[in-house]
Amino acid sequence: MSSRMCAGVAPRLRRAWAVLLACALLSPAGAALALDPGLPPERYTVTRWSADDGLPHSQVHDIVQTDDGFLWIATWEGTVRFDGRQFREVEALNHAEGRRLPSRLFWRDADGSFLAAVDHLGLRRVLADGAVRPACTGFPRLDAMRVAAGRDGRAWVAARDGLYRVGGEGDCIRVEGGASLVAQPVLALVAHPDGSLWVGNRRGLHRWNGGELEPLGERLGLPRGEVRVLETTREGDIWVGGDAGAWRYRQGRLERHRSERVEGLLEDRQGAVWVAATESRMLRFWKGRWQALDARHGVEGYATGALYEGREGLVWFGTTHGLFRVSDGPVWGVGRQHGLPTDYIRSLLQTRDGQVWIGHSGGLSRMRGADIEEVYPKQGQPRGSVLSLARAADGGVWAGTYNRGVLHVGAGPAAPVRALGGVDGRLATEQVRVLAEDAQGTLWIGTERGLMAWRRGVLEVEPLPGLPALPVRALHWTGNGRMWVGFLGGLARVEPDGRVEVLQAERDYPALSALDFLPASGGGLWIASDRGLLRHDAAGFRLYGREQGLSGSTVFRILGDDFDNLWISGNDGVTRIPLAAFDAVDQGRSARLDLQGFTRDDGMPSRQANGGSAPAGWRMHDGELWLPTARGIAVFDPRRVMDALDGVVSLVVDDLVVDGAPLAPGQLQALPAGARLGIGFTGISLRNPGGLRYRYRMHGLDAGWIEAAHAGEVTYTNLPPGPLGFELQVARAPVDWSRPAGTARLELEVAAPWWSRPDARAAMVAGLLLLFAGIHQWLGRHQRARQRRLETRVAQRTEELREKNRQLEDASRQRELLMEQLAHQASHDPLTGLPNRRASDQDLAAAIGQSEAGGAPMCVAIIDIDRFKDINDRHGHLAGDRVLARVAGQLHASLQYPAAFIGRTGGEEFTVVIRGTRLQDAVLRLERARRDVAALRIAPDGEVLACTISIGVAERARGEGADALLRRADRALYDAKQRGRDRVVAV
Repeated sequence: MSSRMCAGVAPRLRRAWAVLLACALLSPAGAALALDPGLPPERYTVTRWSADDGLPHSQVHDIVQTDDGFLWIATWEGTVRFDGRQFREVEALNHAEGRRLPSRLFWRDADGSFLAAVDHLGLRRVLADGAVRPACTGFPRLDAMRVAAGRDGRAWVAARDGLYRVGGEGDCIRVEGGASLVAQPVLALVAHPDGSLWVGNRRGLHRWNGGELEPLGERLGLPRGEVRVLETTREGDIWVGGDAGAWRYRQGRLERHRSERVEGLLEDRQGAVWVAATESRMLRFWKGRWQALDARHGVEGYATGALYEGREGLVWFGTTHGLFRVSDGPVWGVGRQHGLPTDYIRSLLQTRDGQVWIGHSGGLSRMRGADIEEVYPKQGQPRGSVLSLARAADGGVWAGTYNRGVLHVGAGPAAPVRALGGVDGRLATEQVRVLAEDAQGTLWIGTERGLMAWRRGVLEVEPLPGLPALPVRALHWTGNGRMWVGFLGGLARVEPDGRVEVLQAERDYPALSALDFLPASGGGLWIASDRGLLRHDAAGFRLYGREQGLSGSTVFRILGDDFDNLWISGNDGVTRIPLAAFDAVDQGRSARLDLQGFTRDDGMPSRQANGGSAPAGWRMHDGELWLPTARGIAVFDPRRVMDALDGVVSLVVDDLVVDGAPLAPGQLQALPAGARLGIGFTGISLRNPGGLRYRYRMHGLDAGWIEAAHAGEVTYTNLPPGPLGFELQVARAPVDWSRPAGTARLELEVAAPWWSRPDARAAMVAGLLLLFAGIHQWLGRHQRARQRRLETRVAQRTEELREKNRQLEDASRQRELLMEQLAHQASHDPLTGLPNRRASDQDLAAAIGQSEAGGAPMCVAIIDIDRFKDINDRHGHLAGDRVLARVAGQLHASLQYPAAFIGRTGGEEFTVVIRGTRLQDAVLRLERARRDVAALRIAPDGEVLACTISIGVAERARGEGADALLRRADRALYDAKQRGRDRVVAV
């Protein structure tokens, strides 16, 4: 039903609810979809929700989907509805006192309602509008064990006290002879075409017909044991599942297919049979072949038998560990379950022969077809993390490691590995974040200490004089031979003639770091940075960041597809942006980029994409995009992404609140004047819940559409009297409002205010006349009283002025205290509490002035924490901050005496000014501080850390200034580092 048809159904609020439900229920969610059975299980994505995500209990008993798109979940502790993003408790299926009750099973009826079996409440019917009533008016607390569809469409119910037939209007009939069927608890029930019922119980398979229950399983060849589930297929087969495994009954013969204990069975739209096995295992039978989803794919817990196919083609199942969704969407993951030794992926690429090379925290793996093998480290080699990769001209790959330098891996089946420059060469201890081999055979190596080159068997430490010695993160050559170099802290380009141009961060270049490059169509360059995405062309740089709709986090990788989209990765997931969206922003047609984001809800193995190593993603020969994450590789099929944008979305307005009270259908004919109206809405797409965008407007009040990024509630106050229309639309991201995916409309009318009625106006005129007469009398009677009040008020004002003066004096004192606090904050480091660089420079200048004037000796020391970057890289910045604070506290304690001043002047660097002290005494004090720091044991995350410091100290010579003195101390610090760290060197 279109929005126009919905708009004309009813002009009054008492009929508005029915209008909204009709619009939602008659808007399908798209064509009848199903999981692609041709895909291997590795291509499916299994997503889990548990009590930690909002379920009232992680044990799921049954699942059903209603016409409005909501998924209903029966759990051990209550029933909830799910719209793909959040779970909402169904209070009507709770105890009258509000306690949550276990719900056991659902059964969907053809009229859009469904039956729900709830402990203590009995069998309930949930209507299409959400209302709940007893399924059987004559048996309000019917304790149902199993429900099955009869040949006439009416339900058979096996209850604990007998067998029942259920009608749609609460007319239930107790069937004679049903007591024999429920003599044992009924675990499975299905209606046979011959009019009998097949029954599964703890003793096996039975048939009930005309009041008689007879054994059937052993006669058909089924071993004795519990039968827990029966499923009839469209072809007329009956699947039997239980202790003896999975069996299929076809044309009078029973054939065994699986030996595992079976808890649930389902035939999907494609004819594939799904089997919920006992422990962390889901099976699929398709065209004579069995395949499994298990713990490697994310299946957890003991199967409960809950197994359901939703209208979007997704398979849902429940276990003791939560609700699970099996999807075949455009995103899937590759990780440990596929053979990788670790899920923490750093970089990857595909060589021309189709092999995929994967660098990860455990080394290097190679993927040929579906097979994954570990290439490095080989037997007997030390373990090492591979950070970066590059194609080698001989068909192999170059691999940059965390602390093993550069490796060359051959292209053949043996994939021989050798270290570039030997295991003891200069490269052996470098962190290599990016590699690139140019057309002349030179291998360019991006390290933490700058760009190096391997040319004709020789390592060049400074191949391009003029480049800064900053950590290198990205390299790129343009078609004209220009090389771009991205740093942590800047950007540079090298012309074909070797001329180097360094762009200063945040001055020539609108970001701090450059992490990736991608040529732009029509010329120019896309650049990934810490501030967002940059486009560079003849007009300069253009930045697209938080203000343009991106998350604001660092962009790690940029990839293009065949559909004019850019794909970018970051710590907030992966984002697809149509190229046309950038033009719309540049031309002023849109303030924000129209984009589509992907996270774990869409099938990514982890929300956190990895970056800082190259290449942090690759476009494969078949067009797929592979991106490394903290829990495996996220694989995107852009074609599937584009196809998924089609289809209608159920748009539901399921909350109407007037003046704080929920509105029931037919309760009001019109809104009262001045009422506060709340309208809650949601669009339901269980495949891609995060990809929906909304807009709404109140005709007669809002000037235009108001856009909303998420489902929620909109509130209106002081609505004008008369007829109004609330219109709501939903679209899939990126948004194209010319073809919304769903529309709903609410017609309502607001009553006129009481004071606008004729009788109210006459009463107001009479009241005004009486008011004027009363005012005349009041003025004469209260004149003298007014004079007395004025005298009293003058006295009160005088006292108030005195109080104001006292308050001003207090405020002045507070201001002085605040200024002192601000001055302290401006001169001290917030992390360590030590004076900062500004305060340190001031103290050093004062000390030099005092020394010069009085001839007293003084010394200056520079202290640096050894290998502090390794602490940050391996244990995180939070652990690094704790180490800094502990070391600072120990230095302050060890050097605390009147003549010493210590301040934090860099990331892990401290400056100490010691007045009135000769070099020999200063060295003794600093040695003690060094030993005290080395004795520290710091445990930021349960793992005990130790650290050391290196110290350079110099005594001031007569006439020597601050810069010269600091340079000498810094050279001494450098000598301390070169001599092995953890020492004091004096000059």
